[in-house]
Amino acid sequence: MNQKRLVLMVEGHGDAAAAPVLVKRLLKEQGGFDVVFLDPDPIRIGHYPEVCKKETQKPFAKWHRLLKTCQKRENLGAVLLLLDGDSDWVWDHNGPVKGEPFCAMRAAQILAQEARKVGGGYLFSVAVVFACKELESWFIAAANSLVGKHPPDSRLILSQPLPDIPPDPETSPRDAKGWLGKRIPAGYNPVRDQKELAERVDLDLIRQKMRSFRRLDKAMKEIVQAIRDGRAISTPEFPLG
Repeated sequence: MNQKRLVLMVEGHGDAAAAPVLVKRLLKEQGGFDVVFLDPDPIRIGHYPEVCKKETQKPFAKWHRLLKTCQKRENLGAVLLLLDGDSDWVWDHNGPVKGEPFCAMRAAQILAQEARKVGGGYLFSVAVVFACKELESWFIAAANSLVGKHPPDSRLILSQPLPDIPPDPETSPRDAKGWLGKRIPAGYNPVRDQKELAERVDLDLIRQKMRSFRRLDKAMKEIVQAIRDGRAISTPEFPLG
């Protein structure tokens, strides 16, 4: 079977370096490289509200345009959108739904549904995943796997396990970047350090604590299986009924 292209969409420079590492590690675990290859150029799109904003008064027009851009890449099989889930609101056709707390699943379902308007789920697969609250929250969950696993010249060395890893990094701390910066002796800079963290953290430790990471794992399995089956999906789907 010919390999199909997987295009990543992410928020910023650090994510553009780290997300491909995480996705490749998952593809290796799942044995998916026989049907999928990762596009070398992730698309940086900004924060969640940027994806949802109107253009020429059309809701989600930027999201539609970005997906059409992906379709121009040869042999497209799937698009994976990975964003931080630190928004205050979910966006629908009328803009932010104020008065209701952000729900990563609902936000992802709306974007996945919108993708169908430009071929997502028909011409190519689309998966939407939110890291709650930030992608760095996943690294917090597995921070103690950094002890003693680095070359001597690494900046990301922990001399001993951290005693204060939050019990639920999906909800706290809100400033995951700041939390890491205070505990990594040399400090933390997402553009400089995110890729190395993605390479070295224990994925099983993240799975144990982070439902949003398990969602990424599942989304990758869904994409791989859809390509194996010669079909396209748009996930997560709205529940029936």
